[in-house]
Amino acid sequence: MSSSKGKRYSSEFKKQVVEQALSEGHTISSTARDFGIGDQTLRNWIQDIQNSKIPEKVRIAELEEELRAYKRRVSDLEDTNEILKKAAAIFAMPNRK
Repeated sequence: MSSSKGKRYSSEFKKQVVEQALSEGHTISSTARDFGIGDQTLRNWIQDIQNSKIPEKVRIAELEEELRAYKRRVSDLEDTNEILKKAAAIFAMPNRK
């Protein structure tokens, strides 16, 4: 079964679509339909681009990404620790040959 999270679009494409949607005479619905994407997808892109211009929101996004990386690292280290505990227990057995 496929576990695809959907289509991936380049940042250049997103920027082009957002610029067109925000230009005079275009609606979000018509622009989304013209480019074959969902209305909500386009709204999300617009919000992301507008948030990227606010320094506080950029910093929050950076900190959230850093936190996700730390959580992944902690999880990996916990897994490694469990493996090492099991290995130590095996090697500590008295009748091991």
